[in-house]
Parts: sequence; C-alpha cells; structure tokens
Amino acid sequence: MTADDLVRLGAEFALGAEPVDMAPEEKRTPIYTGRLVASEVQPGLLMSAADVTYVCDQIFTVEMEPALVCGIMLSGAPVETQVEGYGSFTRYPHQVSLMGINNPIRYSTPLTRGQRVRSVGFVLQPSFFDRFSQDVEDDGLFALRDLMSGGFRTAAITHSPRITEIAKRCIDHPYGGHLGKLFLESSALAYVIEAAQALKYGRRLVALLGRREYDRVIHAREILDSDLVDTPTTLELARRVGINVTTLQTNFKTAFGRTIFAHVREQRLMMARVLLQEYRLSVAEADRKVGFSRASAFSAAYSKHFGHPPRAEFV
Repeated sequence: MTADDLVRLGAEFALGAEPVDMAPEEKRTPIYTGRLVASEVQPGLLMSAADVTYVCDQIFTVEMEPALVCGIMLSGAPVETQVEGYGSFTRYPHQVSLMGINNPIRYSTPLTRGQRVRSVGFVLQPSFFDRFSQDVEDDGLFALRDLMSGGFRTAAITHSPRITEIAKRCIDHPYGGHLGKLFLESSALAYVIEAAQALKYGRRLVALLGRREYDRVIHAREILDSDLVDTPTTLELARRVGINVTTLQTNFKTAFGRTIFAHVREQRLMMARVLLQEYRLSVAEADRKVGFSRASAFSAAYSKHFGHPPRAEFV
C-alpha cells in the first residue's frame, strides 16, 4: 500500500462511502473514478487494491499514525511525496516502496488530473507485530518492524516478480463475499512474507557486496529491464554503470542467482507470455516482438521455461 492508496482510502472514508464488496468495484468520487477495494483482513493488517484515474489536480494531505506502509504501483508515473519534517521521497512504477513511521506524521501527495494508477499494498499497524512478538525475528518480519524504529524511514525493493504477480491478482480477482475476504487475506499475508524476505535479502546483499556495488548491479538490472528487446551488450552495460565486465557478471550472478543472459531471456519470455495471453498476438508476432531470431529457438525456450509450448496459450 502506497501513500496514494492511503489517499484513496482516506477519500472514501471522508466521503462517507459504504464499504465495497471484496471484489474491486467501479467508484466515482470528486477525486477519482475507477475500482477500489480496501479492507482490514486481519487485526492490524489493512489491504488495498486500486485501479483509478484522478479527475482533478490537487495536493492531498494525509495524517498517518505509526505503521509500516508497503505498496507497488503497477502503472503510473513517478510520485513525489513531501513529508513534514523529513523532506521528500519518490516512488517509481514497478518498485515496491516501504515507509516506516513510529510517530504521527503529515505528508502531502500531488494528484494529477487524467493520471491513471494501478497499485496494491498493505499497512501493518503496531498491533500486528505485537501478535507475533515471539516469532518476529525468526520469520523475517524483523526486517519490516525495524523500519518503524527511526521516526520516518523508507526502503525500496526494486525487482520482485512474485510481489508483482500477487498485486495483479488482487486487482483483477473476481471473488466476492466470504470467498473474496479469504482471497484478500491470503494474498495480503503472502505479500507481507514476500516483502519481508526481499527486504532481508537485499540487506544481506548490501552487506556482502557493499552499498556502492549493490547499487551498481541494481542499476544494471534496471537498464536491462527498461528495454528487453534492444538490450546493451555486457561491455556497454558495464560502462554505463561504471564497473568492469568481470565484476559486473560476478555481482549479477551473486545478487540474482542467474547470469545476465539468463535474466534477459527469462524477462523476454515473461513479456512474450503477456503478449500471447493478454494481447492475443500470434506466436510469430510475439516471437518477433521479444527479439528471438528463430521461431524454433523461441518455442524451445518457452516450452522449457513454462512447461508448455507458446501455442498452448490459445487453448
């Protein structure tokens, strides 16, 4: 759950809207139109999912009690939030953003008319951590709770396919009633676990590689992911992030568990699946769009990665 999620949730409460069903429903308010669901799925654990378009320009101010806020924007432009007494921070699309607060604060976020945002996230209140106080260090929640120890702190998880997949399902799920509540509860808990583990793993990598080298390898992956069809050579990539090729290759494998080539190939295959499933492109068109030079190579790689050939997506 990002600050924008809280803005939308706060707007709902301020307008006196009735709680929506567990399946996201179309809403029209003076601030936004689109789909929103927000629910306390467990004591101290609030979940929200939204696909909204703002209908006016304004600065929306939120007063926040102590909590851990985590969210991902699946689409939209970067958003800069001003926090009174702490400066500003920026959240980016496809990046999991975390914000820890241990004192009441006030922050402001700009809303731009016509801007569409798809986002999913959660809020963990202190009572949630108190329920698991005996196990918080063992199950990975310590990394999340630790963010609430410094007044106002932020962190980011730059790449998490698992969290992205959970978020997409939360926005598009068809369930209602008790089944919808159960689905959101399980999804929220899965989201919390993935965020905790990713944050803890990121900290381990910083300790292993050093902050400077960690930032470089993260930057390298962001460059690759920004243009998966026309990716730079390893030498070009190393030059752009200011590191030699051997160190880049070694650190990339250490950080992500696969080579640069394997990462690009996997991301291209994921892109191809979206083109086949959601845009209904032909296999030949998807093959060409993601940059495979031979149809046979594309089909073989797709079958190996997903367990079935690309044509099976149309069955």
